[in-house]
Amino acid sequence: MSEEPTLSPDFENQDIRPTPVLDNPEETRSKLEQWLSAQLGSDVSIPSLTVPEGTGMSNITMVFDARHGGATHSYVARIEPRGDYLVFPEYDLDIQCQVIDMLSADTDLPVPEIVAKELSGEVLGKPFYIMKKTEGLIPPDIPPYHMDGWLTEQTPETRRQVWNAGLNRLAQVSQVDISKPSISGVLNDCALPGNLDEQLSYWENYYQWAFKRDGKFLPHDAAERILKWLREHQPKEQAIRLCWGDSRMANVIFTSDKTDVAALLDWEMVALGDPLQDLAWWIYMDELFCHGLDFPPLEGFPSRAESVQTWARQTGYSVEHLHYYLVFAGLRFALLLGRMAIGQNGQDAINSHFNQCFEVKYLEKILSEISA
Repeated sequence: MSEEPTLSPDFENQDIRPTPVLDNPEETRSKLEQWLSAQLGSDVSIPSLTVPEGTGMSNITMVFDARHGGATHSYVARIEPRGDYLVFPEYDLDIQCQVIDMLSADTDLPVPEIVAKELSGEVLGKPFYIMKKTEGLIPPDIPPYHMDGWLTEQTPETRRQVWNAGLNRLAQVSQVDISKPSISGVLNDCALPGNLDEQLSYWENYYQWAFKRDGKFLPHDAAERILKWLREHQPKEQAIRLCWGDSRMANVIFTSDKTDVAALLDWEMVALGDPLQDLAWWIYMDELFCHGLDFPPLEGFPSRAESVQTWARQTGYSVEHLHYYLVFAGLRFALLLGRMAIGQNGQDAINSHFNQCFEVKYLEKILSEISA
């Protein structure tokens, strides 16, 4: 029997949120009520705010109903995080808003509708934006959807349908025409990482920034070794396309009939690069939370090979370098969880304990696979 993998702190204790909590919900509710009234030109009443548990890793999400214009409307707000140990060194809500608005205006991709944004930080102390709440079904993060939640109650046929609906939309992201002036203009303004080389530089710098506690650098042997491997085995990119970045099932709202996607969420890791990296992240994040935890995947989910073939057929792109991008996905996620472990005062986990955590062990497994 294999050694029991160790969960990182944010999964060992579900009461520990990987993002900052809302400091003063009542004060926030009152300020938001006044500001939204001015924005909409109508008196707005917000009875209460809810901060859902286990939503995202790097921002504060608020869900609320607002009464105005003789009706009740449901909204979701994203607030830029605050604190000493944030997940990302920079968190630009304006880029997210620009990308979402651009996709809404210039593509058929389903994205949330942004109704208001306040990026100066003058109202709540931090920038935020508000979206109309998209109705539908979201696969849970905690516990992972292979273990609990609405997908466990579906037939294998329905699970396959849901997976393929998400995969279809993922393929559609790679088809966005980034040469179209209205799209290229936004992407140029956002100054996104423009290729794999720039992304690797970002994550090398991220490692140096993230793995510190009280000013002391905490080296991670596996991270350094795999960052070096990624540089040494860097492939020539087959295409430069729009990459969603955080392309995973838990960032998809599926329609209530489970046949399509109602919205693609969380564009905070958006970049330009080989579209294969989005497919690799989609597959890696799914496998990590079943195989990586020695837990059997739900019946009905297609195999990795079948999903890759489906995506390749839909996009026309080569999947020759899938192994490389699976390693790239695993490295990025391990760095993110390592940062969260340090932020939760788990720096003792780095190297000795952290190398045995499930995400690092599964990354090592992927690295050991022979590229097809």
